[in-house]
Amino acid sequence: MKKKYLKGITSVVSSALLFSTISTAIPSYVNAETTNIGNENEELLSTPLGEVEELNQDQLINELIESDIKLRVPSSLSLEDFESFEDIPKELFEPNYYSEEEIIYIPESYLNPYHPDSLVTIGNSGNGQIQTYAIAAAAGIYAIPGIGQVTITITGAIIIGGAVIKAGSWVYNQVSVYFSKKAAEKAASKIPNDLKSEDMQVDLGKFKNKHGKSAKETTSSPPFTNGKWRLEKDTAGHIGYNGEKKAWKVWKKGASERTASLDKNGNVIDE
Repeated sequence: MKKKYLKGITSVVSSALLFSTISTAIPSYVNAETTNIGNENEELLSTPLGEVEELNQDQLINELIESDIKLRVPSSLSLEDFESFEDIPKELFEPNYYSEEEIIYIPESYLNPYHPDSLVTIGNSGNGQIQTYAIAAAAGIYAIPGIGQVTITITGAIIIGGAVIKAGSWVYNQVSVYFSKKAAEKAASKIPNDLKSEDMQVDLGKFKNKHGKSAKETTSSPPFTNGKWRLEKDTAGHIGYNGEKKAWKVWKKGASERTASLDKNGNVIDE
């Protein structure tokens, strides 16, 4: 395990010790007369601070337990900080690290229609046999630095070393970020440079609605257009590889699917 991960654990312990030190340095009693706050807080202020201290410490301990993993894992930690899949702590595979709205899902272009778990039953054929189908997509076996071979099924399930990585876990999001960033870079390359302010950022000021207002000025009255290209709102609330919500869909006239997903600032964050 890398030192960065251990440093995260140390910082949590240090924070708890610091809180305890500060608490014990405060006088045991506080009253309304010395604080000059008012009678409405008299009941609270007449409580021995020792009891408040004990309550706060209990709350702190509970919060440390509930958010234990997040506090111990530095935000900058990535899959590449581990030398192998086996080095990743088991806590990072637990599905309660991220809430539902924080989960970053695998881009569709990386789903594997050939994995046996990917087949979808659609009904009976004329001769009584069950027909199944799978969408056409890229092959779903990949190699990620730090953890090795990864298989992604059509349902978005991630399989590493025969184990299914559950959505909501730190590992799931990290794998998703890896693929979402690659998908975003590919999508951004398909957008004309004259519509972008940077390689990975669309200039929202160049798209206008029917009232002549740009997407940089307002989000009302979509779509916003520029020649053969248009912006539509993305209201699904899904998260892109940079941790921001998808706010816009970029479409090209005549296309059957969007070219890219943008955050509120126009950054390309997914296909």
